[in-house]
Amino acid sequence: MESQNHFYGHSAAFAVYAGRPRPRHIHGLVQHGWTAVSPVQTHFRDFPKVGLDAGSRRRLLVWSHESRAWDPREERHTTTPVGAQFAYLARAAGPTPKPRDERDEVVLMPVHGIQTQRVRGDHAGLARLWREQEGPATACLYAADAADPDILGAYTGAGHRVVVLGERMDAEFLWRLWTMLGRARRVVSNRLSTPVLYGGHLGADLGVYGDALRIDGESDAMNERVRQTWPELHGQHLDPATAGPVVDRELGVQHLLPAGELERLLGWRGLGPAIPATEFWTTSVVSRAVINLRRRADAPSAPPAPAEEAPTGLAFGPWLRAAMSYLPRPLPRSLPAAGQLVEPIEVRPAA
Repeated sequence: MESQNHFYGHSAAFAVYAGRPRPRHIHGLVQHGWTAVSPVQTHFRDFPKVGLDAGSRRRLLVWSHESRAWDPREERHTTTPVGAQFAYLARAAGPTPKPRDERDEVVLMPVHGIQTQRVRGDHAGLARLWREQEGPATACLYAADAADPDILGAYTGAGHRVVVLGERMDAEFLWRLWTMLGRARRVVSNRLSTPVLYGGHLGADLGVYGDALRIDGESDAMNERVRQTWPELHGQHLDPATAGPVVDRELGVQHLLPAGELERLLGWRGLGPAIPATEFWTTSVVSRAVINLRRRADAPSAPPAPAEEAPTGLAFGPWLRAAMSYLPRPLPRSLPAAGQLVEPIEVRPAA
């Protein structure tokens, strides 16, 4: 019923696992990334009525009921754990691909911003640190960050290859991520984040270290809370025997479902997708417009650090581009096969 269900190719991953040729619309809302707090208060906060009726077919589908981030028993909303979309894609895909060259073996996944929130700090210093410690690597940037010449130049200038995975509504996004992380011997980030968990799930060595940088509007207290809550998932070299079980609990691997049961919870049987499909093209457009206007009116601006330019906050241009990204668009009529390699998109600085 809402475009966020299709972020990053998540509905596409469900479809391939279930043996379907294309994704369908989903009854309810699906968690679309790892979060260090309750997904009810983050991913689902714009739709507070969904999940209040435990008997409704319109469900809140989360990754895990065993995450350290939250306790589902403390929520007013009913949630159903189904596991992470990436874990379904990985299960369907089978063996991971082999690295092609040295830079395939180490993947850097720095914390990313979005169109309305920049990541600030010494990007060049972080890129140099990782070059010194990890050697030349593949740096995967979010599309909005790769469009920033300073961030892009920080990584190319340090000798890393820079790639992106596409825009968040690209149905092949998760395939590119699986291809890249599947080749990696090691996955490194400056914060505990979704792709770190994905890399650990595929068996890569993990490192979470370096300058955490700063995202507009966030507080240092949250970063410290994350470090204290998941201490074994922070450090230059994580112990796989310790980190592995924690990673899988956060991803909800213990909740993964057979294809038929997953389809039932998604509302994909019979004419089930017709209702959310109708909402997707009608009422969800109005709902999302109201939400985006409210966010623009309420958005705080973070104070600039010393000697740093002031953040632009929700300037109209970035806000409009972000708002437009929620507009409904047709779902893809075909998908890559499970296990098919889809290459990340290499990005080079403008000449």
